[in-house]
Amino acid sequence: MVDLTPNRQGAVRLDRRRVEMLNPRSRKRQRLVIITILLAFAMVTTIFIASYIIAFVLPPKKLVVRVNDVEYTRGELVEQVRIRQKSAEFLGGSFDPSSAVFESLQRMVENEIINQIAPTIGLTVTEEEIDRSVDIVMRPGTNQTLGKSEAQIIRETQERYRVYLNTVQIDEETHRHIVRNTALREKFRQYVGDTVPFVAEQVHLYRLVMPSDGETEIMKIKFQDAVRDAVEPRELEQAYLKIVREFSQDLPETVRNGGELGWIAEDVISEYEYMFFDLEPGELSEAVHNRLNTDQFFYFMISERQLARELSVSVRDDLKTEALQKYLNEERKLHDVYAVFDSDIYSWVFGQLMLSAASETPTADSSRDFLDDF
Repeated sequence: MVDLTPNRQGAVRLDRRRVEMLNPRSRKRQRLVIITILLAFAMVTTIFIASYIIAFVLPPKKLVVRVNDVEYTRGELVEQVRIRQKSAEFLGGSFDPSSAVFESLQRMVENEIINQIAPTIGLTVTEEEIDRSVDIVMRPGTNQTLGKSEAQIIRETQERYRVYLNTVQIDEETHRHIVRNTALREKFRQYVGDTVPFVAEQVHLYRLVMPSDGETEIMKIKFQDAVRDAVEPRELEQAYLKIVREFSQDLPETVRNGGELGWIAEDVISEYEYMFFDLEPGELSEAVHNRLNTDQFFYFMISERQLARELSVSVRDDLKTEALQKYLNEERKLHDVYAVFDSDIYSWVFGQLMLSAASETPTADSSRDFLDDF
């Protein structure tokens, strides 16, 4: 019999609990409560894990590029952009995150096409060539090597390379793979660039920049007056100098030089070429919007034309780059290429870059430029 003595209230309450616990219904309720709590905890945990997987595990593994049978994921795209970002910070180069994402995706496609074509035309990059490329970038500048022995310079180069790898947070194998891609792309550019001639038709180009609300009609009248009696290229150059310095809102140095852009061959400034290459000396082009500033108009003029002028080293180099881009654009059509890029991917990649940028990095060293694919 249960003791329910009134003068022992604590014992009474204890005995009542014992009775409740012995009651089958009470035990069943307790089990249901415990099971319910466990199920709720399991659901919350499952939701948390699922959310984590959806937010952090699946996106990096999603496909963004495929060239034939070779695939690249979002995570690999982020890593490529991140390495470029960190390299720019370390080596003192410029980095624009808003354009770097799309540029890196395009470079990913193009480099893979090059990698697949290169063996068929005998293009390779040796380990020694990679070593030389690394040395060129990491070697201290001329001012920093004065009075030092070659052994000292080698040690400093190796130390700087080690610091670079630690700062960018990549291993040497990954970095050498990037350098290899850069070197192979340059070899391919030179290979395609062999088709670029040493002489070509060129025009001596000048530019005048006017604001959209500028005194355009007055400028045109004064331009016609200035060039009316000019016949020789030198006379036209002097006429351009006068008009450019009065009206142009171009870069200060360009204005001081009378708007001169130099000798230009076809395809070097392809985005505006249709506006000037067929001009006659002394003729002013139609207005064309500055694509980087829609509040400005460009006006072009030429002082002379030569049908077979030797290309300068810099112009020929520009034409080689243009030839490579044209080649890759055509070659892309011959391969099974899948490349997806939308606002969701951009936002996700950009967000990952912002997280990376939040970490501390050493002061940039501007003694050397960085390779394009870093």
